[in-house]
Amino acid sequence: MKKYTNLFVNKKNDFKKKRVNYLAKSVSKSLDEGLEILYHTSVLVETSFVKRYFWSSHLLMKLSKSERVFIDFLTEEMDENNFVSNTKLTRMRFNDLIKKIGCDTYSESTIHKCFTGLTNNNLLIKKKGRGLYRVSPLFFFKGSEEDRAKLVRAELEELNKIPINKLRRDLIIEKALSLDSQQSHP
Repeated sequence: MKKYTNLFVNKKNDFKKKRVNYLAKSVSKSLDEGLEILYHTSVLVETSFVKRYFWSSHLLMKLSKSERVFIDFLTEEMDENNFVSNTKLTRMRFNDLIKKIGCDTYSESTIHKCFTGLTNNNLLIKKKGRGLYRVSPLFFFKGSEEDRAKLVRAELEELNKIPINKLRRDLIIEKALSLDSQQSHP
């Protein structure tokens, strides 16, 4: 386990940690005694987390192996607003991680296909801006339930914004045309 301890270091090293105390035992160095010695010790444990909501299971089961591994990576990489980016740095960090644990690295095209597949499965939301995505807060979130609700609301309102604006424009045009026709035919 020791060789993996430095693999999961946040790019900002801003993880919160908590000290957990526990009782451990060791065997006496003297062969004659064979005593077990109890002592108090502690370890720092990570307190940051990503929530995965239960209705995401059916979507995760449909993913390819590469997409499944990649979404796990992205949920740890995302910021507090669930944003991730398809940049050379993100792809390099992903490949560095899987190389360190002894897995084959992914090609650039495989990673791009992962972004596409995850977007098609509604786990990622393509945002305006080159390579900018949001991990869907319906399925994953880092933070409070209140913050998640605000983000979900904003995403759903954004989805409906275009149809509503189009409907408003069509109604205004229709009203203007009917007023124009009424004025031309008194």
